[in-house]
Amino acid sequence: MVVESNLHNGLGIVRGDSFSIRRTVNKMPPSRTITKAWLTIKSSISAVDGSAEVQKTITSTLSSGVGVIENIGTDGSGTLRFDLTSTNTLALTAGTVYYYDIQIKFDNSDIITLEKGKTSVVEEVTKTNT
Repeated sequence: MVVESNLHNGLGIVRGDSFSIRRTVNKMPPSRTITKAWLTIKSSISAVDGSAEVQKTITSTLSSGVGVIENIGTDGSGTLRFDLTSTNTLALTAGTVYYYDIQIKFDNSDIITLEKGKTSVVEEVTKTNT
């Protein structure tokens, strides 16, 4: 069920930007709901999660600057929202390729990788945007 993709529509993440990444989970297992989801971005695919440049863990309770499971999937389709802050994107190095994945956990404790792939990072042009 893994989708190979490019995060942020393959455009590359601009350092300093803040934005949300939304994903729809279709064709969920019958009678299952989503209880947790993770977005992990690392410069090395073999690095432990604790050294990831960005890791967001979301639940159905909104967490400012992190995101929320907008729809747990009781109707067979769920919606995830991961919020990346400027602090998160400034932690990434321009010109570096990063590996990422999005995983979800169901109410029966099954965990699946929904999406994985690579993304790139580009330097911001405007450094002061007040």
